[in-house]
Amino acid sequence: MDITVVTLMLAIVAGVGAGILAGLFGVGGGVIFVPTLVLVFSFHQLDAQATSLAAIIPVAAVGAWRQTSDENVYWRGAMIMGIGAAAGVLFGAEVATRLPEDTLSQVFGAVLLLSGGEMIVSASRRLKAKRVR
Repeated sequence: MDITVVTLMLAIVAGVGAGILAGLFGVGGGVIFVPTLVLVFSFHQLDAQATSLAAIIPVAAVGAWRQTSDENVYWRGAMIMGIGAAAGVLFGAEVATRLPEDTLSQVFGAVLLLSGGEMIVSASRRLKAKRVR
């Protein structure tokens, strides 16, 4: 990727936007960075996913540090999930490198749609339950 002034400015804006969304919703890597890298910067799907994994490191560190000051981080659970995720990412990255680009993009999109749909349904149920009370 050639770094021009326009590319640099777009990357900064995308990073700030992703940081705001990560702080608000606890998302960043797959949900924000990957689509941005693919759609705005024309990355290949696998390159976007790999770059996203690296880009999320400072986002997660700063977000966790900020939330720690309000005692919102359950560190034991985070460490257990983190160790599991670190082991799982080795397998997932291996599979990702072996899948055709189009298949990887389709599976990624399906995961985003399913996750988003589940969140909408779950939030709707909670809202409905509050109204019934």
